[in-house]
Amino acid sequence: MAESNGKMYKLEEIIGKPLITSSDKKTRIYGLNVKGREIEISAYLESESRKGYFHKVEVEYLSASMYIINGICTCESFQYYGMPCKHMLTARNVYLKNQNKINKD
Repeated sequence: MAESNGKMYKLEEIIGKPLITSSDKKTRIYGLNVKGREIEISAYLESESRKGYFHKVEVEYLSASMYIINGICTCESFQYYGMPCKHMLTARNVYLKNQNKINKD
C-alpha cells in the first residue's frame, strides 16, 4: 500500500483510463489485483466538500466475507482516525456492483 499523505488530486493529475467508473462519475477504479481470496482496489473518489478534487484510495478486502483488511485514503477522516472510511467502502461497493463488467472484458 502507498503512503497516505492527505494529498488531493485534480482529475487532470490522474493518469490512465479507469477500469470502472461509477454512474455518477464520482468513483473511478484504476487498479485491481486479485490474489486468491484477497482483492486489492486502487481508486480515486471525488471529494464531497471540494468539488473537482479527488481522494486516492487503496483498499484490500477478503472476497468471501467482504471485510476490509487493509487500506489507505487521503481523506481527513482516515488521516485522523486511521480506520476504514466511506471512500474505502464506496470503492469496494462500486467494484462489487460492476465486477461482472470487468470479468467479461
